[in-house]
Amino acid sequence: IIQAWKDYFIILKTELQHAVGNISFTVDIWSSDSRRPYLAMTAHYVADTSSTLQYRSALVAFHRL
Repeated sequence: IIQAWKDYFIILKTELQHAVGNISFTVDIWSSDSRRPYLAMTAHYVADTSSTLQYRSALVAFHRL
């Protein structure tokens, strides 16, 4: 699982470097039913793929606090 995340993140970094325009981020913090806090960060961007623009969202962080 750790290696899959590293591979995903390498590809994501390249996509974000080539994003059209700005990159926006959202952060969400919540608690599970057992009161464990979590944080997730998502990147939102436009990708230029084969002469079409696509809106994309990608998870960039997920942590148990």
